[in-house]
Amino acid sequence: MRALAIISILGLVAFAPAQGKPMTPEELAEFLGPISPQKMAWTKSMGTDFDAYIGRAMPPLSGTVNIYIGGWPHFKRDAKSTAVAGRLGMFPLTWYRKTAPDGTITQEAALKLYDAWKVDIWLEAKRQSDIDGMIALITRLPTFTQKPKPVSAH
Repeated sequence: MRALAIISILGLVAFAPAQGKPMTPEELAEFLGPISPQKMAWTKSMGTDFDAYIGRAMPPLSGTVNIYIGGWPHFKRDAKSTAVAGRLGMFPLTWYRKTAPDGTITQEAALKLYDAWKVDIWLEAKRQSDIDGMIALITRLPTFTQKPKPVSAH
């Protein structure tokens, strides 16, 4: 029994993502491309098979965006959400929008990036104009506007 508990704990540690940390200036510049780092504050977490980014909008926008890029997104459409056609860079997608009782708007979508990589993206804000403003920024990220760079053979 004790061995099973130790194996379970080690398994959780091995597969737990690293805590979000601010990105280095170089990482941030590569991730943002043409977007000013003054528009959103970003942190990045890396797991064994995914990268996760959290962006916090800076004034005049307000809200957060979460971007998961990996092989196993957790996207599940909320049955009470409304489908809205949209784009994220060069990718057409369907956004699923829902308003909570406290007025918080959530908007989520999933898309296939390339090969086995998928994106689960969700935003939260109190106003739809903030959601739209954050989408206008992230749609310009190189992740969504450029094909991936080839992996080096080295």
